Amino acid sequence: MGRLESSWSATPHTADAYIYMHWQTLVARSRTGCEDYDHLRKYLQLVRDNVAGPEGFTLHSQPKDPSGNVDHLAAKAIEAAWKEWSEMGNCESSGTMSRADMERLGVTERAKDGELIGIKRYGKDAGPWGFSIQLIDPVLLDNRHYVKLQNGNYIRHGIEFNDAGRRVAYYFREFDEMMMGYVQFDRGAMNYKRVDAKDVLHWFIPEIIGQKRGLPSTRTALWRMRMLSGFEDAALVNARVGAAKMGFFKDPDADDIDEDGLPMDADPGTFANIGNRDFIPWQSQFPNNETEAFTRNGLRSSASGLGVSYNNLASDLTSVNFSSIRQGALDEREMWKGEQFSFVCQWLYPLFKSWLEYSLLAQKILVNGKPLKWERFEKYKTVAFSGHRWAWIDPQADMQANMQAVTMGWKSPSSVIEEATGRDAEDVWEEIRQDKESMKRCGIEPPLPNVFIPPQSPETSAQAKSNQPE
Repeated sequence: MGRLESSWSATPHTADAYIYMHWQTLVARSRTGCEDYDHLRKYLQLVRDNVAGPEGFTLHSQPKDPSGNVDHLAAKAIEAAWKEWSEMGNCESSGTMSRADMERLGVTERAKDGELIGIKRYGKDAGPWGFSIQLIDPVLLDNRHYVKLQNGNYIRHGIEFNDAGRRVAYYFREFDEMMMGYVQFDRGAMNYKRVDAKDVLHWFIPEIIGQKRGLPSTRTALWRMRMLSGFEDAALVNARVGAAKMGFFKDPDADDIDEDGLPMDADPGTFANIGNRDFIPWQSQFPNNETEAFTRNGLRSSASGLGVSYNNLASDLTSVNFSSIRQGALDEREMWKGEQFSFVCQWLYPLFKSWLEYSLLAQKILVNGKPLKWERFEKYKTVAFSGHRWAWIDPQADMQANMQAVTMGWKSPSSVIEEATGRDAEDVWEEIRQDKESMKRCGIEPPLPNVFIPPQSPETSAQAKSNQPE
């Protein structure tokens, strides 16, 4: 508690207090930074491409009959209906986005605003399917809406909770959309629309015990990004002026030049006449050798705050080797996998269950022209989602390692397929079977080898042959 620590907080804040005080400012600055700063826009692109991928998440239906076997007819029907609902015009209430578009936008908004909120819509106004999701701007959920209700429940940050801390309802602000900046000064006169929690999807990544709202992933990098952007702007302007201006003429005895007559722009190869006497050369200091190092250090710190590698954030591969970029990519991919898992648990599973419940009741999932029965909802809700997966950094070494893991029993072939491609293993087996049958019908011997059986080296083959009994 010395002089150097006088401005350092010594009082711990609860999650509610922190969000009450800082949520609105953090979201406002995060949105501005993501619009204005090149490297934050790059970060959002990394989030979109790595968490959601180009096509969003893939559904794998896995309903099983009492004997434990997968009901393939029901699985194919559910996957086909989900695919149809995922098309543009069906899944999102405005009809302007497909499910993949909605997921790419959603993971971006979560990174920028800290959370993703959607309301389930039913009926004819919800689109052709009768069920869709309406994405909601998190600012409509007032972070300073605090009320103690007479029934014992309480409202924190616009969300109603019971005594056990379970969400009961959400209160979204209602006001004229023409009001700029979501500002309404008379908080007592503010109107709220109550929506049951069962009809709301709310995804954020909690980082504090008791946290009820999400915080932007950009928050620790915002200040440094702002300073770095200002430094780069100043250096660029200085370099431009330095390239244009060559010097000045000065007359110490001349009258002051009218302020309106002073040149306010820089043209290449010009000499500014301010008196026609002494010639004073001027040379810009920027850019110099320190500019790049300063920028690189700032971006390294920002990349740490964002949880991504510096090389990806800065689009700089000049100082990497294979080992370093491989390790950086593997570490970063673990973070993306964590975000994918969180999105699946908090958004996709609840969304699918609501969609399945409605679709079964509306008889929209058909097998051979007959609808699946609602009574088997518990059977049909067994699904898995797979997200975007990445190309192997060293394909030959990684494939060999997977083959050895399968041979030694450490991995199953299906787990290798799902980890490497994100596809359902049974779909791959079916494609292989169809390819073999198709080739045989054409009189072609299928060249496909035995799957996951590593080729034996000459030494291994000779040893195996010598061990055979005579």
